[in-house]
Amino acid sequence: MSAWLVKFKRYWQTAMDYVFPRECFGCGREGEWLCSACFDSLKFFHPMPCFLCNRENFSGGVCPECRAVYGIDEIIVATAYEHSIAGQIVEQYKYNFLESAGEILARILAKQICRQGAAMRLANARLIPIPLHPRRYAERGYNQAAVIAAGLARRFGCQADENLLKRIKYTRQQAKLDRPERNENIKEAFAVSVRVGIPETAVLVDDVLTTGATFAEAARVLKAAGVKCVICVAVCHG
Repeated sequence: MSAWLVKFKRYWQTAMDYVFPRECFGCGREGEWLCSACFDSLKFFHPMPCFLCNRENFSGGVCPECRAVYGIDEIIVATAYEHSIAGQIVEQYKYNFLESAGEILARILAKQICRQGAAMRLANARLIPIPLHPRRYAERGYNQAAVIAAGLARRFGCQADENLLKRIKYTRQQAKLDRPERNENIKEAFAVSVRVGIPETAVLVDDVLTTGATFAEAARVLKAAGVKCVICVAVCHG
């Protein structure tokens, strides 16, 4: 991103904060998107189901059958999307261009990562945000997964890499499709852009996991390129 665009976005965010002051999504208190009291009231997943087939109580967030089929070694999701403060923040963040809310989403996800004892696994891995197609990026102005990944990288002292995985197919929005349509829509949408410096462990980052089709396709491409372990993390499930 060019320096002038970064500067413009900072000015724009300052102006937006002035016109629309930050208010807690939970209680409406001014000053921040989520106050400490409402943050502490979040209901984190515990225990976690298999987030791919919804079987209950599977360590690592993925059952052995789904691990074998999809090539995903671990899934960590913070909380539910429906009827939750985090889900409200994600919706505004993603569809109403509320880029500054990405930091609080990274904080929510980081807490769940620590609760699951996975902080050290991230510290030794490379964070790979689910990429946007250039056309979608131009429409939105930022990649919501990349903002969250950058926040996690600062917290865990690891590298966020937006260059390894690229989106090479412009797809319909997954949220508007059913499960079979999602699988077909995302098929062959990603490619590894470089063949050097392939990490042993990659952590795929996104805001929402629904059916897991996007994560599964990205994991397939990374495993084919030589990644040994793929961990998927998302703020919400639903």
